Amino acid sequence: MYYKIADCFVKYEPNYMYMQKKIKPYEERFHGESENSCIYLGYKSDAYYKKKQKMHPEITCEKLEYVYVGAEFNRKILKYGGIMIHSSAVEVDGKAYLFSAPCGTGKSTHTKQWQKYFGADQAIIINDDKPVLRRLEDGWYAYGTPFSGKTDENVNKKVKLQGICMLERGENRIRQIQPAEAIPLILQQTIRPKNEKYLGKMMEIMDQLLREVPVYRMQCDISEEAVKMSYEAMKG
Repeated sequence: MYYKIADCFVKYEPNYMYMQKKIKPYEERFHGESENSCIYLGYKSDAYYKKKQKMHPEITCEKLEYVYVGAEFNRKILKYGGIMIHSSAVEVDGKAYLFSAPCGTGKSTHTKQWQKYFGADQAIIINDDKPVLRRLEDGWYAYGTPFSGKTDENVNKKVKLQGICMLERGENRIRQIQPAEAIPLILQQTIRPKNEKYLGKMMEIMDQLLREVPVYRMQCDISEEAVKMSYEAMKG
């Protein structure tokens, strides 16, 4: 079965209904020049997941497949210049605004406030957990992926990336930061590959991303004022 995620063809045969449902919206007939250009996600048998499930009894086999496939895709998209960042990406006026933070800080809550402020038809959640960022000829884009966390909010589309904002709780204030300050913050919100080749590629992509896309650091509360502040600062 073929899927198209972040403008890359992906070949994978889901084991369980949970993964089938998650990845179904990305299904597409293969029409590339060669299957060698596809991302192949390795097949793991039911026996493999049952063995892993004994080590993690709190997680179902269905969820283990979802985690495994997401982690492998995260590594293999690097070959195509893509990087997956733990964040919530919202589209307004054809531009994508990325909000990243440790779990529990409120990135999803903040983008939900964007929907309340602009309206759900004007502020669209591209992906609420793990969007992919890729650089095309005309700049950086944020892509929806099937890997969208607890809220399961994602759309199969790409949107021009306007900026990245690192969230913290506090009184409302925002400032643009330099790459040196941004690198450790964003590294905390990525899955760093153990393989040196993959890690080197990830750092190469991140270096270009931070040189070309503005990054902000924001303290905020859950309010309309925080939405207006972040939007005005980031919209350019």
